[in-house]
Amino acid sequence: MVSPGTLTALTALADGSQAEYEPTIDTEGGTVSYPDAAARLDAGDPAAFEVLESLAKRGILGKTFEEKVYLCPGCGAEGMAYTTACPGCGSAHTVETELFEHLSCGHIAAREAFEVGPEEFVCPDCEAHLDSLDEVERGLRHVCQDCGSYAESPEHGLRCRDCDDIYAPGDATERVLCRYALTDEGTRWVEAQLAARESMVETLEGRGFDAQANTTVSTDRGEQPVHVYGEDDLLDSRVVAAVHERPEREAATQLRDIAAAVDARPYLVTTLGSVETGVVSIAEDADMRILSADTDGSLSNDYQVTEGQRTAPSLVQRIASAVKQP
Repeated sequence: MVSPGTLTALTALADGSQAEYEPTIDTEGGTVSYPDAAARLDAGDPAAFEVLESLAKRGILGKTFEEKVYLCPGCGAEGMAYTTACPGCGSAHTVETELFEHLSCGHIAAREAFEVGPEEFVCPDCEAHLDSLDEVERGLRHVCQDCGSYAESPEHGLRCRDCDDIYAPGDATERVLCRYALTDEGTRWVEAQLAARESMVETLEGRGFDAQANTTVSTDRGEQPVHVYGEDDLLDSRVVAAVHERPEREAATQLRDIAAAVDARPYLVTTLGSVETGVVSIAEDADMRILSADTDGSLSNDYQVTEGQRTAPSLVQRIASAVKQP
């Protein structure tokens, strides 16, 4: 089911006013969003990321990897930053430091603690003067500035920008961010939806209705977006139409409720030429007309009824198959 807002977002890609939808990351809070897509979606639509992912799975959009972000397992904030941490206390305040171990007494400290002058070294524990650095074993270790412990290597971690806690990378939720653009098949799919919508507008206008596409109607629940709305003041008649690839119960129920709220006749248009079985009973009870639109937008009363989950190829798959044929 594609809402009017989703179709608007896709139309922007099809007409070139939006080249692609890119993620925006707030460097302060780490929040990830797709503002250009979100601005075109309806208030009742899912989050932009969910809409774009759904369209990508259907082959309407293609996605290109941008980057990864991680969600904090503690507070749920997005945009955790990579850090290293002390294996002992978990503090991120570790510094790679050159350590000396005095072989005679076994004392271990940073080079600076032994160094009392240019090339002059004294053990800070036993106060023995070191004639040569052969008297110490030297090595680089990560020293924690909070608890004083040291380790050959720190632990890898992700620090939350909001709560400041550090977690092991495996504990955080990874999210892959992508840019989304129309596929060639997706472009043709959008054209088919728009052609069906325009045909519905023209059909209503030809029958004396003042019709509009991609508009809203006023209901007790506020403004509701619709694909097509038409009214004839002279005959006191109204029509609400929804255009979907293969309408399912949710689409039919939503159209029925909106039409009832504005005392309009509902028309359900399928661009795939089929509807789910449950749609028919809803249509019969609501005096809803079901129409089928060809890829050029022409409307007819012919449509098929299919059981449950989609088994026939989608419109995108049909388009792709047609393009591949010699």
